[in-house]
Amino acid sequence: MSAENKHCPNCKYLLTRYHNYCPNCGQKVDDKLSMRVLFHNTVMNYFSVDARFFRSFIPLLMRPGYLAKKFVSGKRLLYLHPAQFYLFASIVFFFIFSISTRAMQQDVEAELKATFGKTKRFQDSIKNVLEVDLLKTEGKDSLAIQKLTYFLKNGEMQPHDSIRNDSTRASKKGRRRSGNIQGSIFGIDFNTEKLDSLYASGASMDEKLKALGHKESDGWFSKFFGKQLIKFREKMGDGILKAFMDTIPISMFFLIPIFALLLKLFYRKRGRFAHHMVFSFYYFAFIFLASSIIIVTNYIINIPDWIDLTLILSMLIYLMISLKHFYEQGYILTFFKTTILTFIYLIFVIPLTFVILSAVTFFMY
Repeated sequence: MSAENKHCPNCKYLLTRYHNYCPNCGQKVDDKLSMRVLFHNTVMNYFSVDARFFRSFIPLLMRPGYLAKKFVSGKRLLYLHPAQFYLFASIVFFFIFSISTRAMQQDVEAELKATFGKTKRFQDSIKNVLEVDLLKTEGKDSLAIQKLTYFLKNGEMQPHDSIRNDSTRASKKGRRRSGNIQGSIFGIDFNTEKLDSLYASGASMDEKLKALGHKESDGWFSKFFGKQLIKFREKMGDGILKAFMDTIPISMFFLIPIFALLLKLFYRKRGRFAHHMVFSFYYFAFIFLASSIIIVTNYIINIPDWIDLTLILSMLIYLMISLKHFYEQGYILTFFKTTILTFIYLIFVIPLTFVILSAVTFFMY
């Protein structure tokens, strides 16, 4: 083969020496892999920090509904793709949000540990009593084993001799400190005092479930739920808030289609479902970018709360103007549709999502 002709390494298209890029697939002819090329391609492919991004950034913030209308009309290479823009904006927002709320997360976890710290002292008091019993008696009929057996059956320490008085005093003192909680949840007799004593005695998970009222006839969900309650109590809730925060970005992949579905119901004759998805992607990208700017600005200078509230409310005005420009309906009709849409989304969709996320976080804890 002559020096003037060669094949594209990607698609094997016949090239000439005048080709810098393959006319068939678009790959660069002499694209030698290096660290610079590797990371440059990563940024370009996933964040699209190029001319399209800068052409899209200002219109997204300053011209409500403009990008969505242009993209639907056919101008899909001039501006950044709505899904890519949303992905970029969401990554930036959740990164900034996680940093800004770190102190709050630490305060909540400290409060949980302080609350459960009372439980830990109660557990230690029970454990110390049992250790004293084991030192004073030996064999399978030891007083400690008798007490533990009685406790598993009756939920309280067995009254017996002088050590009983120590046990009773420790139990009562621990009860006052721990704030015993009792109740039945999905067939589980959730008695925190009993559970803490079982934990201190090193009982197995099956023994804890059985002692808390779980029966063999109970379904798998009741048993699974009981295990999660026990784990949450024993781990003192450590890390559950972070786990909840980690589920929020995932939930957006469901919230955006729901928002688009509501738009489809309000504008049944104004395009396909994909058109409403385009609008939703751009609108949520705007929310994430605007929220990121507000958070960073508050970090640099302390903005008064009323200004923050005004900026947040302006996002609803932005939504109304976006709907007006994108769907081309009158301001009065658009105002009523925006109000109803916002009411449904904020009062029903988001609270329901919060409940679902809380349940998912608890079950995966």
